[in-house]
Amino acid sequence: MIYQDDTPVRIKGTIYWAALLLFLGYQLCNFFVPNSDMILAARVMAAGFYAVVLYVYGPDAWRALWKNDPISSDYLIVGIWLSFASHLGQTAYSIAYRLAPSDWFLNSEIVSFIIMGSVVGAALHICAPGSLDGQVPRRNRIALGIGVGIATLVVGLLLITRPDIRPLIERTRPYIGDWFHTGALRGLGVPPA
Repeated sequence: MIYQDDTPVRIKGTIYWAALLLFLGYQLCNFFVPNSDMILAARVMAAGFYAVVLYVYGPDAWRALWKNDPISSDYLIVGIWLSFASHLGQTAYSIAYRLAPSDWFLNSEIVSFIIMGSVVGAALHICAPGSLDGQVPRRNRIALGIGVGIATLVVGLLLITRPDIRPLIERTRPYIGDWFHTGALRGLGVPPA
């Protein structure tokens, strides 16, 4: 067994193999298991990976958080940790909702706070000082302002208009529905595709 592997590691290769293995494993199980169970399994798998990210980056994020003179990578590490903490919270919430669905739980106050953790993480990524004398690049500040402005407008538009997108979503059913027709959707009162 080789412990000192000198072969180059490439980001694209890691993405390719991880995606290929996850896709093949998912599809192999998906052929026999209802979609609701597969989504639950995927959420649990994701939660496990998110927890590992929190464990791996936790000590570095903690040190970076308390530095008097943080560098660009410190912003990124704390942003990564906050983003994945938010993803873990959202995933855990989704798992709990799938196991015990109810309207009050779906619309609980805590959901917004869990989601906002990833927004703070994104802000840290955008505001990480760049190579311009340790300052946040001007284009990052402009992009942040534009992004927040557009998001605010979209929120206002959605709250005012409350568009009914059900017909649009229904058109996607043949493409993203129950590919192997395991029948899980019919048990929820949804007619077969």
